[in-house]
Amino acid sequence: MKKFILLFFISNAAFVILAQGKANKLVQKGNEYLNSLDFNKADELYNKALSIDSNCTEAYIQKSDLEIQKSEFNKALTLIERARIAAELKNEKNELIAHIHSVRSFIYFNINNYQKAVDDLNVAISLNDQNSSYFFMRALIRRMNSDIKGCCADLKQASNLGLQKANDSLSMYCK
Repeated sequence: MKKFILLFFISNAAFVILAQGKANKLVQKGNEYLNSLDFNKADELYNKALSIDSNCTEAYIQKSDLEIQKSEFNKALTLIERARIAAELKNEKNELIAHIHSVRSFIYFNINNYQKAVDDLNVAISLNDQNSSYFFMRALIRRMNSDIKGCCADLKQASNLGLQKANDSLSMYCK
């Protein structure tokens, strides 16, 4: 009986790994269609990936991006939240979870919820403090909200991390 149970768990794990691999290949193919601006075909492949692996984080991220490109920010928000949940369930790397928070920040920014945009960037930075873009995006939002001191601190950090446009903005806004 123990051998049967062990065999069951091993075969189930193998099936999950194969399904995830197939889903990832569909996402990659979908990305090729996305790059060629065939959004319908890309979306079709992302949906297929999700039908195979309902926790395919990358498929949710890419579907969210498609909705962003169509300015369907509420749909994009729902999809990026599903990506966040899937990433946490799968115990994904901090860099991916940080990326998800940065995408969600962009969505919040576009629906004029600047506080939530900054909150998500704070999370992204706490998970990956080597991404200059996170500091730069937060600097721009802080500048819009008249937080010049916070803006300049973020621009300085983004510049220190090698982002040239942050360095240019530093000289313009933080004299």
